[in-house]
Amino acid sequence: MQIFWFNGGMGLWMELLDFVYPKFCVGCGEHGSFLCEKCFGQLDIAEQICPMCGCPSAFGWTHRKCIKETGLDGLICIYSYEDEIVKKAIDDLKFGFIREMAGLMIRDFTFESGINFDYIVPLPLHFYRENWRGFNQSKLIADIVGKAMGVKTYKCLERSKNTKQQASLRLREDRERNLKNAFRLSGDVKGKNVLLIDDVFTSGMSMREAAATLKRGGAKFVWGLVLAH
Repeated sequence: MQIFWFNGGMGLWMELLDFVYPKFCVGCGEHGSFLCEKCFGQLDIAEQICPMCGCPSAFGWTHRKCIKETGLDGLICIYSYEDEIVKKAIDDLKFGFIREMAGLMIRDFTFESGINFDYIVPLPLHFYRENWRGFNQSKLIADIVGKAMGVKTYKCLERSKNTKQQASLRLREDRERNLKNAFRLSGDVKGKNVLLIDDVFTSGMSMREAAATLKRGGAKFVWGLVLAH
């Protein structure tokens, strides 16, 4: 059994930056941090679910009846996306361009795994979207997780098409069609155990499609980790 601990300490240089660019907590508005200790301690921890059907599952393992050859083997969700502070924090990370929020949200986070992961793989953005934002939030999270675990972050997935935002599509058929062949494998994952990283797991279609791409490329085991669902 492996136990991983994530510490998101920012260091003295962040204090100096705060003198020039003041920070206010996304929850209470208190000055000093984008997510203060009090609000961080009140974040609603997620109930773990099966990544294939979305129903509750102990420790996030995929239900036996839901197992597919190209499916996710499990999923770790840290927070509940129904928590308003969690939503605001993730929005600030993605659309407010506050990169620091990734480390703040997973500071002191722990999880247990019986798997030795070979690679940490971030869910990719299309080039145009990443270029507009200036970064990929999933890559930020993956780098923090990978550093804590001592596992390499491996950018072996690419977006092969510029898909629409899933939230903008109401019909399940449209969301599935939007993501069909959306990812392309650009590295070797044959026989490897992969931890796939994203920010939010909503319908789960993006992560399942990415996992299927990894599995078709020979990945032995694909587990997901997200900030919230």
